[in-house]
Amino acid sequence: MKLCFDATRFGCGLDGAVELASHRGISSIEYSFAPFAPPGRSSAKGNASKKAAKGEEEERHYLEQVKGVAQSAGVDFAIINLDYAFDVNDKKAHKHFLAMLSKLSQVAAALACPRLGVSLLPGADFVSSFTAFYQSLKDDAAIEQELVLRLITPAPLRGLSLAKWRQLEPQEWRDLLAACPGLSLAYSPADALWLGLDYLQNMSSFVQAISHVVACDVEINRSMLNDSGLFGPLWWRYRLAGKGQVDFKQVIELLKLHDFQGAFSMHFEDEFLSSEDSLQHLEALDESVKFFTPLLKY
Repeated sequence: MKLCFDATRFGCGLDGAVELASHRGISSIEYSFAPFAPPGRSSAKGNASKKAAKGEEEERHYLEQVKGVAQSAGVDFAIINLDYAFDVNDKKAHKHFLAMLSKLSQVAAALACPRLGVSLLPGADFVSSFTAFYQSLKDDAAIEQELVLRLITPAPLRGLSLAKWRQLEPQEWRDLLAACPGLSLAYSPADALWLGLDYLQNMSSFVQAISHVVACDVEINRSMLNDSGLFGPLWWRYRLAGKGQVDFKQVIELLKLHDFQGAFSMHFEDEFLSSEDSLQHLEALDESVKFFTPLLKY
């Protein structure tokens, strides 16, 4: 098991993420990309074409530099995520999703990152629809990396009540894993907790399929939940590890028991962290490293 951190919220880019990890003795990095418009094959000629080619060359050079610095520092990229809730039943979304995934696969390959994390929206018969989509990815060799199903709330849906959406359920995880060989899970004990699951028992059931663990905490407002119910105003929120209700000591002991070899990734989605205060985020990172390092020791 290797200590990892989600570098996305630090606003420092991939190179800055490597520097942060190196200076704090963290061996692995998680990084997420917001939805974007992938560059298409340009039909432009002359200067426009040269400009596009120059941009691609600069990107390749940058990624090569990041990879080289990371390897020299003993740091790797555990997973690259796409912060996009894919509705597989929306046929119009397929082309855009595939284009984004293909672009991130190129980035991941340049960084020697073995996994891509994706989020799915459940819907009518979505398991069989995604299975067909997943099989087409394999048949066409559209991506090189292992695809990882993220069981943390998709970023675009955070802050919305469950009247607007729903999370995937454990039986749907099972169905997807059975139908999509090679698919693995990015497991979040915090999300399992607010879903009403016994996260230790549930995690033990799926541990062989888990390649990545999301280490954020959760705080449940029981008064609000009792007053308004599951579909009322948002009654749970993410917190820094140790400030919520997840027993991470037990989580880590369970992972050790099963000889978990994946990444254990610290997240910083706590709403009490100002998005504009970089120093506050650095303090949270140091606090999280201090919290988890002794627990991860064998």
